[in-house]
Amino acid sequence: MDLIYFGGSAAAGIIGWATIFATIIWPKMKQQPRVQQLKILTATSFFRYFATTLLIAGLVSHKLPSGFADPAAFGDLISLGLAYIAFIALQRSTAEKPLLLPVWVFNIVGAADLLLAMVLGPVLIRDPGDFGLAYIVPTVYVPLLLVAHFYSLRILSQRSREKNAAIRQVSAGVV
Repeated sequence: MDLIYFGGSAAAGIIGWATIFATIIWPKMKQQPRVQQLKILTATSFFRYFATTLLIAGLVSHKLPSGFADPAAFGDLISLGLAYIAFIALQRSTAEKPLLLPVWVFNIVGAADLLLAMVLGPVLIRDPGDFGLAYIVPTVYVPLLLVAHFYSLRILSQRSREKNAAIRQVSAGVV
């Protein structure tokens, strides 16, 4: 039954953050320049060090499997480093010449890290109570990060599609 409550909490977190983004944050953000949108979304990952709580006995149970805790914590630390690299690239970007490769890398690695934890968690963790105080990470913060990655990848791919469509029009002699 605890697994149902835990899964329900994580799902409610995703639904909650998706609703907040779709109705409050995104309508205001989409009026901003693309680079600014990506900076805001990237900055949500500046607290990914929270996952290190998974390594601190006392905050989590000794029973929390290291096969879950280690990849989750270190994956988040790698993603944190990539978030700062992406943010610095965005700081140095201009509207005419955005530096987006680090942003793509960060979002792909960051989202993959979260998805890996979502797969490993149910396979390895038998009692969600083993999260202890760190329970808030997968039920509140991970859903926020997933939604932020979704919006970032959406922004990144929309521009790529627009650019590809323009290239096709030019090559077809439409413009």
